[in-house]
Amino acid sequence: MGEWRVIEDDPRDGALNMAIDKAILAACESGDAPPTLRLYGWKRPTLTVGYAQNIDKEVDFDRCRELGIQVVRRPTGGRALLHNHEVTYSFTAPVPHPKFPPSLQGAYKVVAQALLEGLRELGVKDAVLANIRKVDRRHGSFYSPSCLSNNHHWEIEVKGAKLVGSAQRRTKRAFLQHGSIPISCDRTLLNSLFKHKISGSHTRSMNVLNN
Repeated sequence: MGEWRVIEDDPRDGALNMAIDKAILAACESGDAPPTLRLYGWKRPTLTVGYAQNIDKEVDFDRCRELGIQVVRRPTGGRALLHNHEVTYSFTAPVPHPKFPPSLQGAYKVVAQALLEGLRELGVKDAVLANIRKVDRRHGSFYSPSCLSNNHHWEIEVKGAKLVGSAQRRTKRAFLQHGSIPISCDRTLLNSLFKHKISGSHTRSMNVLNN
């Protein structure tokens, strides 16, 4: 299968966005769809939560309702992320595929390098690949349920702060990777949506793509 597909979608409801991505993954896994890059937005601010994350323990639903923020579960892993002023991508490809190594980290690296090249074309010259896993103090003052609170291998950061948060879901015959590319990011607002409150550098807001 040599063809590739790009879908530029309209802003949609959060649950529908996740359902579309799961359908593309299933179609790719069955051989009914080629490798697919989908670019899309959100009808309203939406908090997506990783598939293994404890949503009841970590998300402040009262705060989300107060602000009109929808909460949905992602099919991919990782931690929670607020989608608002951004471009969201999902990329799905069969396993194996000649363009991607068979491992999770290998596929992450290939996608990250493509994203990094695109960001530099847009003028984000300070963007770099993070290749050191930072300490996750789950039971200390630095733990946050936020995707933006720490960097992992092959994620993209600017001046030490995560810019592009990505998460992956792999089956035996395909993988789906989600990613969020913010136009602006209010980390204080994001962190206010959790029961676990944090402070310090993790609350810094970013306005990278508008610089």
